[in-house]
Amino acid sequence: MAQPNIVNHTPFVVEPLFFYDERNVPIVTVAVKASCEIVGTNHLRFSEQQAPLCLAGEYWGDPETASYKYEPEAVPLKLTTDVVLVGHAVPEKEGDSAVKVGVKVGPVSKIVQVYGNRHWDKVGDTFQPTPPQPIERIPLNYEHAFGGRDPRVPEGEPQYMSTSNPVGKGYMAPGQDCLVGMPLPNLEDPRHLIQSWRDQPSPAGFGFISPHWLPRTPLAGTYDEEWQRTRAPLYPLDFDRRFFNAGSPGLVTAEYLSGGEDVVVINASERGALRFALPGLAAPRCKLSFHDANHVEMECRLDTLIINTDEHQVYLIWRAYAVVPEGHQHVAGVSLWLPRVDVLAGQRLSKGEV
Repeated sequence: MAQPNIVNHTPFVVEPLFFYDERNVPIVTVAVKASCEIVGTNHLRFSEQQAPLCLAGEYWGDPETASYKYEPEAVPLKLTTDVVLVGHAVPEKEGDSAVKVGVKVGPVSKIVQVYGNRHWDKVGDTFQPTPPQPIERIPLNYEHAFGGRDPRVPEGEPQYMSTSNPVGKGYMAPGQDCLVGMPLPNLEDPRHLIQSWRDQPSPAGFGFISPHWLPRTPLAGTYDEEWQRTRAPLYPLDFDRRFFNAGSPGLVTAEYLSGGEDVVVINASERGALRFALPGLAAPRCKLSFHDANHVEMECRLDTLIINTDEHQVYLIWRAYAVVPEGHQHVAGVSLWLPRVDVLAGQRLSKGEV
């Protein structure tokens, strides 16, 4: 299929993506990605080099055993905005063994209690966590949250691993005794701190949830023999579009962010607390032109916000999609522009300022 002609009147990256919906009808998604630099602690500016879409995603390690650092951005749509923090916990002062990391973006916020490394030990007749070691920099990923697998239970046996975070640490299968030396998670929900080795809290974190983990898995629908016989390769009849949102619990907004929201991040940057506002631009607009001379114009929705405090980068992704019953090949061109702003591709927006 010939690629549609792209006319981009913005400094951002734009890419058309092609999918089929639940009814096997072709849809075209226009994905727009903007890259910003965090200047100091309180200001954003658009990056000279705009990052491409991360279509395949990126992991914190081996894709077979690691969590998402960046989800695959080849997503047809999201029903609202995912807010994601990528980075490390930074102690407030040298020698600290615990710190609270927090992020707030407009209407959503989350705090995670971070501890230095600990493990379960036997003290008399009870099992207790060892004192946490001093924190240097702890990755804010699910490898350091509650989960993982119980090494005493053979792989494939029921309950041998956590279904909400198979890459984490601290999981002990029900019915097993406490395993002395088992690490505790570094990341915990401060509202539900681990009190006993029998506790099995939900994993605490700020990152993307993998599609085969709870709580996303049930939203994907039922893939059974009936589906194989009557629907494959289409989505199941009980597929829920909320599946496409991959943000962690508490960081998925009720409504799309619109730009201009205040952002606060604490204890996740060597620079200290970060406080800035998202770009207050009007949402990008796009036009799909078809080979029959018709067209459709759409407003893109901000559905993904990624704050990387290691690199002090912020990524915003907007999407719009249209059903194209005539087929993907019917799309002749894609145009993108920012309402009320005259910007040519490659130029800095308002001299680079947000």
